[in-house]
Amino acid sequence: MSGREPDARRSFDLARVVIAGAPFLALGVFALLEWADWGRPPDAKAEGGEKELAVWEGLITAQVAVWAVLAGVGLRAMRELDAHAEAWFVESTEAWRARWRRETTWFLLFSYGVMVVLFVPSALGAEELRNPSILTGQEWKVPLLFVVAGVANFPFLFVLKRIQLCAVEEGGWSTSARDIERIQVLRRQLRSATASLGTVIALFVIASGALSDAVEAAGLKPLPDSAILVAGAWFTGVLAAIYLYVFTSLDGRARRFLERAAPLPDPNPAAAEAFVASMTLRRELSAELELGGDARKNLEGLIAVFSPLAAALLSRFGGL
Repeated sequence: MSGREPDARRSFDLARVVIAGAPFLALGVFALLEWADWGRPPDAKAEGGEKELAVWEGLITAQVAVWAVLAGVGLRAMRELDAHAEAWFVESTEAWRARWRRETTWFLLFSYGVMVVLFVPSALGAEELRNPSILTGQEWKVPLLFVVAGVANFPFLFVLKRIQLCAVEEGGWSTSARDIERIQVLRRQLRSATASLGTVIALFVIASGALSDAVEAAGLKPLPDSAILVAGAWFTGVLAAIYLYVFTSLDGRARRFLERAAPLPDPNPAAAEAFVASMTLRRELSAELELGGDARKNLEGLIAVFSPLAAALLSRFGGL
């Protein structure tokens, strides 16, 4: 029995389970929104808005399914990234592993803390920053959705920090083709994780706007448009800061690789051919390391970073 246990553990694919369970999780959340009748009842002044509330519930159901699928993709990215981080894990010491765990823990706590701080005034009782209740238990159902979104964000925040740690670690790097491939993988993971993180947050912002529409349709005073826009801008700033933090570390690693593999040659007229050959190698390496910036890839990064703000603008002024 003990000889088969390692194979069983290896065969368990958490990412596949999460993706396969996405529809069931979404239906479970819908059931809670629709039929869970514990908690504070709707505001007595609420009249109408049933259609808008149904739209919000349907939107949330679809979003939870998307969040779960994205979380599964993020878990796969974590596994792939660990495979490319083998150069660090093979010869790692316990102190080294403890440092990586400690830095990752602080990064996650800081990231979640910065996101949550936006909701502190509402949690402390600022009624003007909270939508009036139009469904039973709204005071715990909406925070629950925030928790679900936060859980979906975990794999991507973990991946982003792992990319940054790999980039700044001095050991385990050389000037081999394997290292070029590793940098390319890290850059691809950075773009993918940022886009997924932006998607999860943007969908949450859109859902907040849809709930405000339902509150307004019920004849109550909804959350101000400015609050939705501030939330979109806040999340955009947080996402931009995380992206720049990781991108700067990774770009610095690529530049150090370039300087070691193809240092800038002296412009010596007596060795013109060697100069041209060195500069050609340097240009080709720069392209492989994605230094200098690809316009299309930079645009992808900008879209991902600004997606929360774009979602807020669409939610308030685009009819969503």
